Amino acid sequence: MRPNISNCHALPGTLVIFEGADGSGKTTQILELKKLLEKEGHEVVVSSWKTAPIIGDFLAANEALKKVDERILPETSVFMQSADLLYRLEREVIPALKKNKIVILDRGIHTLIVRGLMVGMSDTQLRTGLLWWRNTIYKELFDKAIAIHITINQDESIKRIQKRESEALQKSGKKKKGEGTLLAMHFIDSVVYAPDGKKMTRNDKKEFVHKTQAQIIQTYTDVFHDEKSPYIEIDGIKSLKESREILKKKVVDTII
Repeated sequence: MRPNISNCHALPGTLVIFEGADGSGKTTQILELKKLLEKEGHEVVVSSWKTAPIIGDFLAANEALKKVDERILPETSVFMQSADLLYRLEREVIPALKKNKIVILDRGIHTLIVRGLMVGMSDTQLRTGLLWWRNTIYKELFDKAIAIHITINQDESIKRIQKRESEALQKSGKKKKGEGTLLAMHFIDSVVYAPDGKKMTRNDKKEFVHKTQAQIIQTYTDVFHDEKSPYIEIDGIKSLKESREILKKKVVDTII
């Protein structure tokens, strides 16, 4: 009978993990790295966030619900995103690494920690509770991975998020929702009341979104600053040419 957990010892492939707030440019950087690696003759697999069968579809449907009280609790969403990552580790990532492929993971442990902290969970609850498997079953896998943190400032990230949303709505033929949608925190779009019970105006919501995005970005920074393993940091404001040079020097050229 096949064991439920894969052996992560001495996998010949390479795992690269991109982390960063929504709007930091991860998707662009991932596509650029994939092109660079394939140009060098490497086989590359990209594993995207919330794409596990059943789990991914459920999370997408949950985020599409208009009423906040119809959605699952934010903590439950974090649990399910953890399950989504675990599924893909076993069914996509590790099998590809065994075949000596390079796997690019769009978000990983750091995102789960950031999202957990943002909904009020403690660092201890996350690291030794929900994510206990990071430093046990999959310790070697993550310790050997190349982690890349894409940094960004609040204003630029929100501008990119709004542009992306606008383009997606135009493509679907729908009208633009207006300012203030933050895809990284899907429940904010439908927030009606502030923590003090006051009904939020459009300006209130806009300010709330900006503060929340700034907190998300700072939390990513704090989590990486506490990181004991080495990681690569790339400024998301840099030109594509500059980012390409960093990826080539610090990632492509280091993979044998």
